Amino acid sequence: MKLAPFVETGSGVHPTIDLERLRNHYKDHPADVWNIGSASDLLGWQAMREKFGITDSDAVPCDLFVWGIGEPPDPRLTRVGGTPWLPKAIPWPTFGGDAATFFCQFDFRDSKDLNGQLAGESLPGDLLLVFVAGLHSAMTGDEDELQFVWVSAEETDVYTKNDVPDAANPFEFVTAWGVRFRGEDVPSKWDKAYDITDDAGSGRLWCLPVLWGTKIGGVPYHSQENQHEVPSDYLCQLVSIQASDTTWPWVNQESALPEGFGDDGIHGNKQKLMIGDMGELTLFMRDDGKITVDSACG
Repeated sequence: MKLAPFVETGSGVHPTIDLERLRNHYKDHPADVWNIGSASDLLGWQAMREKFGITDSDAVPCDLFVWGIGEPPDPRLTRVGGTPWLPKAIPWPTFGGDAATFFCQFDFRDSKDLNGQLAGESLPGDLLLVFVAGLHSAMTGDEDELQFVWVSAEETDVYTKNDVPDAANPFEFVTAWGVRFRGEDVPSKWDKAYDITDDAGSGRLWCLPVLWGTKIGGVPYHSQENQHEVPSDYLCQLVSIQASDTTWPWVNQESALPEGFGDDGIHGNKQKLMIGDMGELTLFMRDDGKITVDSACG
């Protein structure tokens, strides 16, 4: 599999982004601060944070993910859609007897050094799988229409594509896998971010303190209210995915996506995941191990 020149392998389970090589590849990239889906989206955040001093020695580290499209090089990686890393010994989740739709999975193995965060502690498994009754389930966060399964990365007999049952309420969205970037959230700098003038750059400059993308750990992004600290039971969150209009929109696809809503178009369902209007699904784990959710529609 050919990967973008700013992607490295061998320093963990997930491939990672080399920030300096990323900057060198997109030397004149505009400082846009928007949803982080493609690797190039990181550049606006980094540039504007540096320019306006959105930093703090008490910043909260996180593992942020940008995306490759299709099936991952390792089926255990953090991902959306496709075939989950589900042992055959576990029956496929159902809702009312109907097969659930596999939505996403988070692989926590690279995040064990997030000290002081729940994601870095001993968890019930290496991977957390999320199944839904339908797209509405993810948008509303209705826990009666969501199921969660912890699994070990050491499983050997797992479901393949041919083993996956037809979902009762299938909906079309991108199949993608995560490339990790060790970022940080700076919740102490909300006031400083709100002082940035609108003409200083494009996008959501006011949300610079908390990265707007899929991540494990850090401070959860919330499209309806600012988060000033890390909730003690917060694990991870899946944020809507929309690739950028640059080369390498996905880390394994060099050519830019065509405009439009067709299958190959940048706004087509096969090229994105929309939780409401660029919203997010945030996962928490209580002391008794129960997973709870908060969903915002953007």
